[in-house]
Amino acid sequence: MADDLERGLGNGNQKKVSVKLSDMKPGRPSLGLERRSSRNPDDPSSSSSRRRSSRSSSPPIVDSARPSLSVFRFKQALSNSGIGQTVTRTPSRGGSDFRPTNASPSATSSAEGPIASTASAASPNRGIQLLLEAASTSTPEFIAKRRQSESASTSTPQSKRRRPSSLGAVPPPPPPPGRRPGVGTEDGGSVVLSWTNLKVTSRDGKKLLLDNLNGQVHAGFTAIMGPSGSGKSTLLNTLACRMDKSASVTGQIRLNGKEYTSTDLKKMSGYVMQDDLLNAHLTVEETLLYTVKLKLEPTYTEAQLLERVSEVIKQMGLEHCKKTVIGSALRRGISGGERKRVAVGMELLTRPQLLFLDEPTSGLDSVTALSLCSLLRKIAEERQCTVVCTIHQPQAKIFNLFQSLIILKAGKLIYQGSASGVLKFFEDSGFPCPEFTNPADHLLDVITPALSSDKPMMQANEDKLRSHFVASPVDLDEGAEYPLQLNRERMPWHRQYLVLLNRGLKEQVRRKNVVITQVVQSIVTAILIGGVFFQIGDGQKSTVRRQPVLFFCVINQGVFGALTVINSFPSERVLILRERAAGMYYSSAYYVAKITAELTFQVLSPIVFSCVVYWMVGFQNKARKFFLFMFFMILCQLSATSLALMTSAICRTTDLSVTVLPMLLEINRLFGGFFLAPASLPKYFVWLDALSYVKYCYIAISQNELHDLKLTCKTSELDSKGKCPIQSGSQTIKTLGLDYITIAECAAILILYIIATRFFAYLGIRYIKH
Repeated sequence: MADDLERGLGNGNQKKVSVKLSDMKPGRPSLGLERRSSRNPDDPSSSSSRRRSSRSSSPPIVDSARPSLSVFRFKQALSNSGIGQTVTRTPSRGGSDFRPTNASPSATSSAEGPIASTASAASPNRGIQLLLEAASTSTPEFIAKRRQSESASTSTPQSKRRRPSSLGAVPPPPPPPGRRPGVGTEDGGSVVLSWTNLKVTSRDGKKLLLDNLNGQVHAGFTAIMGPSGSGKSTLLNTLACRMDKSASVTGQIRLNGKEYTSTDLKKMSGYVMQDDLLNAHLTVEETLLYTVKLKLEPTYTEAQLLERVSEVIKQMGLEHCKKTVIGSALRRGISGGERKRVAVGMELLTRPQLLFLDEPTSGLDSVTALSLCSLLRKIAEERQCTVVCTIHQPQAKIFNLFQSLIILKAGKLIYQGSASGVLKFFEDSGFPCPEFTNPADHLLDVITPALSSDKPMMQANEDKLRSHFVASPVDLDEGAEYPLQLNRERMPWHRQYLVLLNRGLKEQVRRKNVVITQVVQSIVTAILIGGVFFQIGDGQKSTVRRQPVLFFCVINQGVFGALTVINSFPSERVLILRERAAGMYYSSAYYVAKITAELTFQVLSPIVFSCVVYWMVGFQNKARKFFLFMFFMILCQLSATSLALMTSAICRTTDLSVTVLPMLLEINRLFGGFFLAPASLPKYFVWLDALSYVKYCYIAISQNELHDLKLTCKTSELDSKGKCPIQSGSQTIKTLGLDYITIAECAAILILYIIATRFFAYLGIRYIKH
């Protein structure tokens, strides 16, 4: 019929094509077409022939599987006889959609649209053009070709067909053509994450966090919704292998039909925490560059790494702030939305196949939250990766971005399926969504009691929804025929150490205000001490004045060094936990790099302090004794900072560490050898005396200063024999009982003390959860 119409138009003999509206009923296997023609428009006899009509002897047969397409086009051709309109078919998720839009007379069919027909104001053949277009899909050739493709698809082996979904009554959309489920590539790759009988309880078994959940997620944007305490984050952390040891997990979780470990998952997934834990002293570009250096294999060149970083910066829309520092509460930097984008970009550097996000819109305004979720939806579609996020109560525009939805209440599954079908599910359950109401608000209002008196009613609603929801069986083997793509291997230890050392040194340089403050503090304190004990000399009374100034020098270095660590390490510790959980580096590599980077700046303060106080007080004017004094001031500083680091690492909270550290410093001060001689201590306190770093520093610098010191005395100070009571500093050492240990032994003990406390600090960072 299409060929006849084309020939008619080409020969100038217009043929009128009419449609019998009674035949246009959905589901009819064929459409009756009547053709009335005129052999010659100028022939008088043609008018009678035009009034006669005869049904075509062989009307075109329309496939019963798709009758509505041609019917709709015929109706459009007959009803829309207006001039200057365009009828366009645009693709939609559920099928084809036709909409009339205003178009200019010169408009032509778009190369991008599936079908477009335009009629100008002077065109009398608009209806015929539409009929010609509709008839082209009803020809025997077209039908035979489509039936042939359908028969080929039905002949696909059963093992290659997509298995039933677990997403309730609405299965997730299949992967796009050309991408098999479960096949990972460097650009992502879709995977199937399935779980059955998933149950999470507290370690003591008294609290049930997740109650026998079954489910499955495919490539796309999936949201886990529910009221506070419903188990959203618990489910997300369980699937991401991030549950701590305080919970017991039972059930089966598989990735493409295979069980996986946390190590395997870290190589092919990303996890964005709710809190944006970023290094406040690095720029956006530096943060991403150090991340990609630690996450990707050493086979990548520097140019390739920079290209990957530039790609992510452009994708996340961070070009305008890539040279801006991240900042913190005390230092101005990028905005909250930009921080969240940086956190997401850090995980996208490895092009993961799975991306988990815990409350990504938390703390963001509505515009920024919508922009971020739109970006996540775009990432899920472009890379065909599986994006799973928890969200509490999104706005309507954000809710419409989700492709799949999981609703939890008190650890139980309320709904799992297509996000577009959840309102129909609630409506069928007796809870229709009111007009002009945010769907997310409606869903949570149904299952969340506003008042304690509403709890029985809400429990009834929950039971009704759960009884109405019947999930299809979960196939744990789905995607098992496709191998998993592990995106990366860990860098060797020494490469991690070098990258972390470079980052640590840059961070210390950026913290120049802290370094300058420490130096100024050391200078001011040294001037005060030197001013009070200025040039004490070598008289008899100088021995009495030397000991307090030596002890105060030790205390000064210890206190200020410890306070610097206890104030800065807590914020750094949460960053360590995030990066460790992401598998970016070995804990030992980070710790050794941290100690090395901080060592240069930690020794600067005691060096400045020693240079000022030593000569102002008037200690022995010998270079060897000066450098030995400086050496023990450095050891004293490192001992105190090591003690503070160990306390911060072992204590689970910052408040606890701030409480414990002053007590430990006071114990070290009390048993420092100045107030009480070691020989006069009770036996049950001997072990505290042995653990005091202050004692070893005090004894060492006392011996260094008093040894070989020649004392003088005035005539009035001579004894009955005409001699000075104290002729040398060595006598003072024996009198004070400080001669039972040598300077070398003190240095060795302090070095061992520093190593031991830093080792315990490493164990705390490595094994204790905060």
